[in-house]
Amino acid sequence: MQNINLKVIRKPEACSLAGLSNTSLFEQTKAGLFPPPISIGARAVGFIEHEIQSLLAARSVGKSDDEIREIVKALIKQREDSANDLLKKLSA
Repeated sequence: MQNINLKVIRKPEACSLAGLSNTSLFEQTKAGLFPPPISIGARAVGFIEHEIQSLLAARSVGKSDDEIREIVKALIKQREDSANDLLKKLSA
């Protein structure tokens, strides 16, 4: 498991960090071009900051939309793998 300092940010901060409007954030998430939020409560979601930073880094070097979709998929897989590894360690 990679040791990543996780910071969850709410939607307004995610929009600001990415330079997107609420609508653009929703549309890019729907199109697989932005990492989806995670549930942080019964009626609350947040975005993982380092995932957005990774996406911005990819955009800054001119990655295509198809490449961005693959990066988003890899970020989601990394999120799942890291969480599963941590849960295994906690239950051992």
